[in-house]
Amino acid sequence: MERRNHQRYGVKPGTFAVLRSTSIELSKIKDMSMGEIAFAVIKSKPIKMGQITNISKDGLAFHYIDRPGESNSLFKMDILFARDAFYLDRLLFKPVFDILVETDIPLNSFTIRKCGVQFGELNHRQRAQLEYFICNHTLDAAEFRPTLRPWTDERMLLYKPNEMVESII
Repeated sequence: MERRNHQRYGVKPGTFAVLRSTSIELSKIKDMSMGEIAFAVIKSKPIKMGQITNISKDGLAFHYIDRPGESNSLFKMDILFARDAFYLDRLLFKPVFDILVETDIPLNSFTIRKCGVQFGELNHRQRAQLEYFICNHTLDAAEFRPTLRPWTDERMLLYKPNEMVESII
């Protein structure tokens, strides 16, 4: 029995979910290189971080390495795809499942889990960015037209559009 309201789409490799404490903010990310972004994410001490496997308008699933003693404090989720300069921050969510992933790696010293989450209420900016991401950065062709105007606030981009054009020319 299918319980989903929206189709799930596979995501491009290198797309990460970052669960972090609500008290820690990633700042000035638009001015950073991909290496600096990775360092900033690690420095923000994420509670969980992992590769997103699929996404829809309602939620996503991701794999992560389980670490003992992880915090149970309140946290929010960020979606990061640095290669194409995409960063969506402060998403509210609720976990739907969190299961152990069996691996064929002998003598595996860490546990891999798969977590599925349902998004909470998204504001206009978050909804527009999510729809943009699904239409432009997933493996499957999204068969819907965004219902919201594209979000064009340059503060949310990892690069300035003019810089990208100048670097191509």
